Amino acid sequence: MANEDNKSSISKDIASLQQDITRLQKLVAARGAEAYSEVSDRAGRAYDAAAPAARNAITRIRSEGAAATGAAGEHIAATTTALCLVGAIGFLAGYLLASQSAPEPRPWWNTRT
Repeated sequence: MANEDNKSSISKDIASLQQDITRLQKLVAARGAEAYSEVSDRAGRAYDAAAPAARNAITRIRSEGAAATGAAGEHIAATTTALCLVGAIGFLAGYLLASQSAPEPRPWWNTRT
């Protein structure tokens, strides 16, 4: 009889735990949906706030690019000189950096490191 009571008590405890688990699953699902909705709303508001600024920046970048292209086309000699100077400075900087990091040469018969 005691064994039957224990089995019945354990069955009731298991049923109670299953109900608790089901309730917790529903609670987590509801909170997850609520969090998703909140994050989605925030992202939408952030996009709506940033979109006009991005469009304005793109328009300005295009106009500045067109102005720079026009100026370079009008002053071909100055543009060529500036680009050659930048290229020469870049080459010199690369050469100096490479020459400082080059390993010291050693004779071919000295193979030990």
